[in-house]
Amino acid sequence: MTNHRLDGTESGRTAAGKFAPGNPGGPGRPRRATERQYLAALSEVCTPDHWAAIVASAVRNAIAGDRFAREWLAAYLVGTPEGSALSLHTLAVEDEDVEDEDADQGHA
Repeated sequence: MTNHRLDGTESGRTAAGKFAPGNPGGPGRPRRATERQYLAALSEVCTPDHWAAIVASAVRNAIAGDRFAREWLAAYLVGTPEGSALSLHTLAVEDEDVEDEDADQGHA
């Protein structure tokens, strides 16, 4: 059984206040400004050429038998079952979406 709001619509929660089955929950916590600042600093210092050298080294190490290099590469190439790390690409896409919304609404 789900609870109802004052306006009579379903809240999507059980009588105990937990999400009811089938309720997708909310959008989650927005990314913090601090996370964006750290990732921006990282992207300024670690250039694409630096990153290419790091990846090339990891590939050489993985081929030579380094299991940590293999695990690291696999996490980026095929993902991990538990989830994935916050990526610069994801933040860039989110930022672009926000900028597009601002432009559509006439904000600078």
